[in-house]
Amino acid sequence: LKPASGSPCGSRRNFGGRKDHPGEAYGLGACQDLLVEMPEKLNGYNKVFCQGRFISGPDARSSALSVLMIFVPSVFWQIFVGSFFAAEYSAFIPILAFFLQASSIYLLLATALSDPGIMPRQRDFTEHYDERTKVFRTREPQRFYDIVLRGHPLKLKYCKTCNIYRPPRCTHCSVCENCVERFDHHCPWLGNCIGKRNYRLFYGFVSATGALNILVLATAVAQLALRSKQIAEESQVGGGDAFGQAVLTAPMAAILSIYALGIVWFTFGLCAYHNYLVCTNQTTYEQIKGAFSGATNPFHRGAVGNYWDILFTSVRPRYFNAHTNRLLWPPKGAVPLEEKLRSTTKMQQPPAPRQPDTEIEDDLRLPEEVTPESQVPPLPREEFRPEERSGAPTVAHERRAMQQSQVAQPQAQEPLSPPTASGRKGVAAETHGTVL
Repeated sequence: LKPASGSPCGSRRNFGGRKDHPGEAYGLGACQDLLVEMPEKLNGYNKVFCQGRFISGPDARSSALSVLMIFVPSVFWQIFVGSFFAAEYSAFIPILAFFLQASSIYLLLATALSDPGIMPRQRDFTEHYDERTKVFRTREPQRFYDIVLRGHPLKLKYCKTCNIYRPPRCTHCSVCENCVERFDHHCPWLGNCIGKRNYRLFYGFVSATGALNILVLATAVAQLALRSKQIAEESQVGGGDAFGQAVLTAPMAAILSIYALGIVWFTFGLCAYHNYLVCTNQTTYEQIKGAFSGATNPFHRGAVGNYWDILFTSVRPRYFNAHTNRLLWPPKGAVPLEEKLRSTTKMQQPPAPRQPDTEIEDDLRLPEEVTPESQVPPLPREEFRPEERSGAPTVAHERRAMQQSQVAQPQAQEPLSPPTASGRKGVAAETHGTVL
């Protein structure tokens, strides 16, 4: 990076008008390039894989443990419990379990390796060039910025780590050191934040895992119950002794029952809790902090509208590529919001009134509103007064002469002498008090 030549930015660094810089899509100049110049790193403590295709939190290893907690019991269930139901009843149950197992593991990995909605960092405020004052900023922006959203007052907080004003529902994660859009929580089991871009994946993961846990628990207990009944009928023993022999003959079903019973409160309870959050259009962070406990939630759209808004609406692309440290959104060629608003304002402005081209149009223009007091009766076409015979011009003659001079535009003539007092009194009497 070199200083742009001829730039008032002096020794500050910019991109020198590089075409691949995101600021070029906005048509910014060399000095204005500093307004969009990105810092050395756009994100916090994230780990990047496959050239930026996947991104996770700093504790990504915990997701591997979660995968093993699902994969290993699933394999044992298919070998011992699934085969029992396939042989005794139908293969539908093992197929359904396999679908839930694959969905749970896939959604877990997709959530753990996805961008939750990280807001790209900006440079420190001292590195920004102010076009209005033509100097670099020296004062830190104000801590809070008040806005009104759908009639509800909200405060936008300035993040000193990311150097941005956080949008509504955006929170800074202290583990990943990122500001995340519609931040829900940082999941230690997945090692990643849950936010706007990966919440639907997380919701699918907890739903599939909760259903799988209930299926494993129900089928394992059912196998023990069926085996106990079979032993009791064959050996003619009591229920307790039959159940003990069933545990000995099917130990893996007993182990899976205990394991599923131990975590069902967590998996199924988490699924039910997040369904409640979706119904009320809240995040885990907002619900724990009680953000809307004493006020109306401005994001609530009804149960059906909340499900549609959170789980089925399209999600924007990522803001940046963490591997190349380049912005991906907005795309090149996008029109800035300020220009859109400026063009819209110009289109909505009413056209300016047309100015008269000549003095003739100004004189002949009729008044917009005619009131009885402003109505002027027409002058007689040919009416002479005693003053006219004596050679003194009247007001009517003067007005007619002025109009003819403006239309015909004759050569310069000598100005007419002002009317006499007697002439003015006669005209005022004839025009019923009309003032010229």
